[in-house]
Amino acid sequence: MNPALPEHPEIPDEAPQRLPEWRADGQVLQVNEIFYSIEGEGSRVGQPTTFVRLAKCNLRCRFCDTEFDSFTEMDLDRIAAEVGRHQAVWVCFTGGEPLGQHLEPLARRLKEAGYHLHIETNGTLSPDPRLFDLIDHWTVSPKRYPVVTGFRRITELKYVVGKSFREDRVQEELAGQIYLQPESSEPRHVQKALEVLGRHPHWRLSCRVHKILGLP
Repeated sequence: MNPALPEHPEIPDEAPQRLPEWRADGQVLQVNEIFYSIEGEGSRVGQPTTFVRLAKCNLRCRFCDTEFDSFTEMDLDRIAAEVGRHQAVWVCFTGGEPLGQHLEPLARRLKEAGYHLHIETNGTLSPDPRLFDLIDHWTVSPKRYPVVTGFRRITELKYVVGKSFREDRVQEELAGQIYLQPESSEPRHVQKALEVLGRHPHWRLSCRVHKILGLP
């Protein structure tokens, strides 16, 4: 069964096709792509990383530039083999929305193989509590909706700063680090982020270094 969205008046009814198939044993996942790059955002910027992009998302953000609806069904052996083709010691689970699938078996397998694990989630789905013993780095990037309960630890909150961004909705108390990421790197959104940082000097700017370098 898929985890449910929290009750919130701004969340529209979600079309079933937006969500992946939730498999209780977690032995097969719907994977959009697996690729190597550097981490281009947040506090891990510059670290070589293998990205496991899981398919489907429960939200539809107008600024999202990721094609995540297509997928290949892959078992854990195949995913681990593909990850092993790359030299990075960090693996990032991204999406789509990675918490829409039963991720714990894959995370445990990769952790036991010696990888450091990172996840980026939109914060609308409560995580499997077992993941907190496996995931080293938690990035929560809220998209208009508050972060649901169940996150025992958040390394960093990353907010996309665009026309609809509101600094009074930043849940600063949930994480040690707050990042502002200008939407699509547009100059007007960069300027808005810089203005907000002037009022919140402990927050930081995230500039999507991988996009600047033309990397995936």
